[in-house]
Amino acid sequence: MEKQNLLEHAKELQAVLERAKDLDGEKSDLMGNLLSEVVVHATSTEEGAVASRKYSEVLRDQVSHFESDHPKIAGMIDSLATMLANLGI
Repeated sequence: MEKQNLLEHAKELQAVLERAKDLDGEKSDLMGNLLSEVVVHATSTEEGAVASRKYSEVLRDQVSHFESDHPKIAGMIDSLATMLANLGI
């Protein structure tokens, strides 16, 4: 169930990123690629917990890039990073 929540949250974040009108294309592409990797990792049983910690850290690093202009997106990214950390994938 938690993995399903993670996937739903990642999809929702992707949709919000796609609808953001004033989002820098480079940031959008970076987050889109990162979210794709997170989804692949969350649905894979082959990768270990080390990779999920990496994704969690990378996502947390992205929060600061969105905080001032897109606080809702920053909150969603932070929430996703917390979900990854809590799952211990």
